[in-house]
Amino acid sequence: MALVPRPLIAFDTETATCRGAPHLLELAAVRAVDGEIVDRFESFVRPEVPIEAAVTEVHGIVDDDVRDAPSAGEVLTNFIEWIGDDWLVAHNASFDANVLAFEAHRHAIALPNAPLLDTLRLARRFVVDAPDHKLGTLVGHLELDVGRSHRALPDALACLYVHEECRARSGLEEHAWWLEALARGGRASFRASGPRPPRLAQRLRALDTACRDRTRVVVYGDGLSAPARLSIIQPRLVFSSGERAYLEAECLRSGLLKTYRLDRIQRVDSP
Repeated sequence: MALVPRPLIAFDTETATCRGAPHLLELAAVRAVDGEIVDRFESFVRPEVPIEAAVTEVHGIVDDDVRDAPSAGEVLTNFIEWIGDDWLVAHNASFDANVLAFEAHRHAIALPNAPLLDTLRLARRFVVDAPDHKLGTLVGHLELDVGRSHRALPDALACLYVHEECRARSGLEEHAWWLEALARGGRASFRASGPRPPRLAQRLRALDTACRDRTRVVVYGDGLSAPARLSIIQPRLVFSSGERAYLEAECLRSGLLKTYRLDRIQRVDSP
């Protein structure tokens, strides 16, 4: 791999949820050549779940803002085409990589293998005088003019400017900088992000098949004397979060995308 990359793309995501599996709500990015912005990408996303009030308090986006927006699959496909083979950078990159990797999994989209740098790691190394290394703190500390925080485009701009500040403070020539950036801030990746598959009990293994083949199943949960029928569902993905395992699935009765705890599902049958 060449150590002098193609143009660098700084990107940021906002989400519709703060609990469970992430759902993309906004994606924005800037492409820079030698620190100069040459192109931008920005889009709202229409999520498959309601926007949680707790995250609206952070970014200010409400359901009406995204009602006519494209789906996550459309936006992610367009974004991947737009970035091509360019290198990527994000602040706390593992978070944004996780958001995009979950959506890629839902929509069967392949994500790029380009290097993904993390300005959080780089800032801890080179902006040692900052009170902390949250992006909002760095924006104030470095007096960056980027507009409102916790929206995707201003945060993508801030990420780019933090990268350029780290590069300037390093005092390194270009070739040496990219070696340093990869060593200090290149550990995040799409490949290592996304849903972590849990180990499924024998009674639940049909969920894996249903996710893969996009087939419907009936799930049964705890009843008073026998498993009670919960719903007919279309499974999307199974994933681990903390010490628990979950199933994300469309409930065919309500049409809503729901998350089920696997330890509460006792049996899985064909409809």
